[in-house]
Amino acid sequence: MSPTVRFGVNVNTRLPVIFPEDHGLDQLLDLAVRAEELGYESVWVGDNFFSKARLESIATLSAIAARTRRVTLGTAALISPLRHTVWLALSWGTLDRISKGRTLLAVCVGGGSAESGGPGFTAEFDVARIPYKKRGRLLEEQITLLRELWSDGPVHRDDEFHTLPGLDLEPKPARPGGPPIWISNNPQVFDLDAPIVERMLRRVARLADGWMTCTATPEEYRALWGRVREYAGEYGRPEDAVTPAYQITLNVGEDRASARADALEVLNRYYSTKQRDLSEGMWERDPFGAPGEIQDHLGGMIEAGVRKFILRFASRNQAEQVERFTDSVWPAFQ
Repeated sequence: MSPTVRFGVNVNTRLPVIFPEDHGLDQLLDLAVRAEELGYESVWVGDNFFSKARLESIATLSAIAARTRRVTLGTAALISPLRHTVWLALSWGTLDRISKGRTLLAVCVGGGSAESGGPGFTAEFDVARIPYKKRGRLLEEQITLLRELWSDGPVHRDDEFHTLPGLDLEPKPARPGGPPIWISNNPQVFDLDAPIVERMLRRVARLADGWMTCTATPEEYRALWGRVREYAGEYGRPEDAVTPAYQITLNVGEDRASARADALEVLNRYYSTKQRDLSEGMWERDPFGAPGEIQDHLGGMIEAGVRKFILRFASRNQAEQVERFTDSVWPAFQ
């Protein structure tokens, strides 16, 4: 029996800044509604402070919550160390109430290194007055504290990051104990020392309800997911405690050449790069081509363990991509 696979749509909060004539705010909100109409399980938004200018994630999800009734609303992924944990607990809890309990909070530390993230990325942490090298430890503390703040009773904290003298935060999220919390990280993209990779994967295995990564080959995903499952077992967690997810960047074209050309333009603007071909960067790990090529790639990722896909289309025409995927790719997995 084929595994059950779910698809969600990233409505792309950066495109209204870099391509407002093609994908403005109204089109973004309409796309979220259309994704729900077409039967997608979830709608997602990205996150940054200012290094890659975009619509703010929680405010955007609140607008989407008011326009939708069924889809799960998630972040891919929210850089939680840039936000004060209590403010995040309140704002996300409010979003969960607005949406009647439909949210999923995926968090990350942001970027991968000061060198790869660039000066704009590290400046986000300087402005927020968050020590860059402590952001991983802070994220771990945030996950624990968020769950405590979303539960009943006062919360006491006096540690490196938080001082809470018996705070009983209200209002709570719609769901008792709060929504699921995923961790997103991408150890395969960067040249990281083995102890750092292990710490990243153990963080997921110990604390998260789901793991999301991106820009991975099936072989990379299979190996990393296997380690997450192994570590989760060491912590005594059930086999299904962590959901395996993947944000896939793709373009569904009439042919490979047109899909890659469309994607290259958008990705260069998105990341402020000047690549002449997708092969110059990390994008060979994701599919840009005709429907059959996309299906083959998705099939390989499913065999590697992915059960939830977040679709991030590299195209000016987001609505067209969603319709094309729905008609020509999705049926192979239903």
